[in-house]
Amino acid sequence: MTGGSVRPRGAEAVREALVAAAARLLGGAPPERISGRRLAEEAGVNYGLVHHYFGGKDAVLREGFARLTAEYAAGEGLDDSPRVAPFSLRRWPDFVRALAYASLSGEADRTHVAHPTLDVAVGHALEARIDDDETEVRVDVGIATVFHLARCLFASTVDPWVERDGGVPDMGERVEERLVLILRALSLGLDPGRAARGERESFRRSSEPG
Repeated sequence: MTGGSVRPRGAEAVREALVAAAARLLGGAPPERISGRRLAEEAGVNYGLVHHYFGGKDAVLREGFARLTAEYAAGEGLDDSPRVAPFSLRRWPDFVRALAYASLSGEADRTHVAHPTLDVAVGHALEARIDDDETEVRVDVGIATVFHLARCLFASTVDPWVERDGGVPDMGERVEERLVLILRALSLGLDPGRAARGERESFRRSSEPG
């Protein structure tokens, strides 16, 4: 049990412990690898209570995902400016890893996983790119989402590789800064190639002359 040393007592405490345990475990493994017994062990409760209060592990995992989603949505925002980037990077890694694990294992639909900023990101991008085709805007936001998920999921693997052989110690942060520019370019309809080279273009509404 990693959530605390005191065993929860009472229906409300047990339910809370199980949901909190699910939220913690989902950030480190795909749902298919999280058993009911593992949930109970993590929560510090008897295995039978998983079925007693939730009917099985799937319902606990769904509530765990819902909690991660709500926490992510409450704190995510849209970076420092609503027109800069639709996603922050590595600020809520448990949610992003849980989303990625569920997607990779083909269980995203079964566990009702959602990315809470997608609709908001599309809305802001459409507002900024008022003359652009909506399909293209949605495609760009989708690409930005893939970049974001990949960065959050694989940063711990990629950063040491980028920084190896006596490289610049802060290279991982430089990679992340460059990715922020790429996400910004995609959401605003700017040139992602220039962003990948570290160039930050000024944004101008597509309806403005010149």
